[in-house]
Amino acid sequence: MRKIFIFFVLAFSIFSIDLGGFIGEASNAKGMSYGVFASLSFFPFTRVEIEGSKFFTTEEKQLVLSGEAGISLAGIHPYLIAGVGINTNEEGKFEPFSSSTYFSAIGGGVKFSIFSRMLKLRLDFRKFSVKDNPYYRAYVGILFSI
Repeated sequence: MRKIFIFFVLAFSIFSIDLGGFIGEASNAKGMSYGVFASLSFFPFTRVEIEGSKFFTTEEKQLVLSGEAGISLAGIHPYLIAGVGINTNEEGKFEPFSSSTYFSAIGGGVKFSIFSRMLKLRLDFRKFSVKDNPYYRAYVGILFSI
């Protein structure tokens, strides 16, 4: 019984899930975007994240799969993030053979614990390298850690 208890204590200290939403501004002509994300930690200091977003001004949507590495210092969590993703066109249709459909993203940010370890404010800055039109995005988000 003691081994089972130790296993669950270690599992919950290493594995965690973050769920959240964000709103941000992009440097391209499309402007503001919003979205949701979920991330899962597998090992200390690393996470895998999936994010979906949409621009306010068009029907264009994005889906990004990223890896995140960071540390935690007294409720402040700086991190670096890199990933790959897919875009739909401005009408919301997926075009698999378009050069602007696939992209990479790299950036970083910081998460601040609010009131407890479970609720965090997230500030993030990323460069999206879309072949036809690379751009930057800065956003603020709220996340809930389980």
